[in-house]
Amino acid sequence: MNMHRMPQGLTGKFAVLGAVTLLAACAGTDNSPQPTPLSDIKASAELNSAWRTSYSDGKLYRFAPDATGDAVYMAGVSGIAGFAMPDGAKRFEVRSAQPLAGGVGAASGLVVAGTLKGEVYGWEAATGQLRWQTKVSSEMVSPPVIAEGVVVVRTVDGRVTGLEAKDGKQRWQFVRSQPSLVLRNYAPATIADGAVYIGLASGRLASLSLVDGRVLWESQVAQPKGATELERISDVTSAPVVDKGMVCAVAFQGKVACFAVSNGSMLWSRDISSYVGLAMDADKVYVSDEVGNIQAFERSGGRSLWKQAALYGRRISGPAVIDGKVAVGDFEGYVHLLSQADGSFVARMSTDKSRVLVAPRVISGKLIVQTESGGLHALAVK
Repeated sequence: MNMHRMPQGLTGKFAVLGAVTLLAACAGTDNSPQPTPLSDIKASAELNSAWRTSYSDGKLYRFAPDATGDAVYMAGVSGIAGFAMPDGAKRFEVRSAQPLAGGVGAASGLVVAGTLKGEVYGWEAATGQLRWQTKVSSEMVSPPVIAEGVVVVRTVDGRVTGLEAKDGKQRWQFVRSQPSLVLRNYAPATIADGAVYIGLASGRLASLSLVDGRVLWESQVAQPKGATELERISDVTSAPVVDKGMVCAVAFQGKVACFAVSNGSMLWSRDISSYVGLAMDADKVYVSDEVGNIQAFERSGGRSLWKQAALYGRRISGPAVIDGKVAVGDFEGYVHLLSQADGSFVARMSTDKSRVLVAPRVISGKLIVQTESGGLHALAVK
């Protein structure tokens, strides 16, 4: 099969689930773009390690940290662990009988993660004591999201399920049919103002009621195109971003598009392909594209503002916005800081030489970075 249009980090290894074939994320392919060597930069900002620790490696899964209270939590294949946010001291560690695959979600004193077998566990954030256990329809591949007493999980069969945070019982379920060939979707939902925003296969974005799962609206980010099923993949595989009445999403082999949260009407769209994601601030939308470029678009109308191409082929993560800067990680464990104004590099730091698979998280004013080998790094930005 011709894989030249697959994103860096995806392989032709398939897993079959019913009628749906999934392209699984992996460490790289023979036809990935040649990584650009890093050049020296003139630093005008600082990235310093506040603390670092490690737990369990992520293998092929895109685990990301989350936080509630004064602690940050991370998942690995073998379980979860909680660390004090100020200094990284370990609070607790919980081993899972089954391999975890969906990452960790944390909020309101609850930590949730799911397994390859579709088990979902909810632990007390303070102690790691198991609060509840439940079962969903299939493998969880993205982190749960918790808000207003509801835990939202998505499974590999395309279902999105709302669970009661207090006991794990199902409250609602959203189901959409999927194309025969889709990318394995690691993206969590995004919850804002009582609505759940979820990226779907075939380039769709859905807004659901957090209370009962009913569809508020559903819009097209990008239309599938091409002669083959492979060319027609246009899945939204990163979390939507929501701010001040606007929600934006980006599709692989498709577009970045922004919509009104009130009714799903499209405000603007631009051609770009990404499977790792985007970020937004008051003025701009930032996208890490499939070959390692970082692009900035005007938030109000989608005009292209700048493009940073010096990380081409370096299998970068999605972006994060912090203190007037844009942060991304790469396949060698470097974290890069870019100016929001023009995309120039302002700082760079090496973590543990292991790939940063997911966008850094901004928690308590620090960049929290989880690497593929299980490293957890809290970075201070100055």
